[in-house]
Amino acid sequence: MKSIYGVTLSLLAVSGLAIAADDNADLDDIRDWPMVKMETCLDAALDTIPGHARKLELKMEGDDPIYEFDIEANADGETYNVECNAEEGFITEIEREVSKDDPLFKKLAKISYAEAEETALAFHPGRVVSSEREISFEGDATYEFDIQSIHGYEVKVDVNAATGEIEEANIELYEIGVEKEN
Repeated sequence: MKSIYGVTLSLLAVSGLAIAADDNADLDDIRDWPMVKMETCLDAALDTIPGHARKLELKMEGDDPIYEFDIEANADGETYNVECNAEEGFITEIEREVSKDDPLFKKLAKISYAEAEETALAFHPGRVVSSEREISFEGDATYEFDIQSIHGYEVKVDVNAATGEIEEANIELYEIGVEKEN
């Protein structure tokens, strides 16, 4: 099993679990969830995309806790987002991060970044604290926005770059590591 050394252990953001003002849940409650060890998912992610893990996030997709790793691939130097189901330890999704000038993304995108950002903020108001352009292994292009709410929690909102529709929105529970600068 590979160790956590690949993930830089500088805490960037901790988003509270509590969305409602009177909710007293916090990150300590995660210890009671029936989850596999993070290292199990890291091992699965690095078996899928060998490289160097730069960042780890834990987010909720529906009722499922998901670990998402940003991995710089050994083979091509690209950064991939590899998602692993934190209850069962299997890989659920792989996306390649791309620049705004990526020719495939530009070909697939039918809406602009500004239109996607407007859609994301209409869906979940707040302040965009980071964003990415991604292409899935299935060939779909997505704008991903991390939106900080006025209540302090962070939500990831994915907007389909071809249709402008919301693909998903997930509460981010925590983030550890360093975002690759474009």
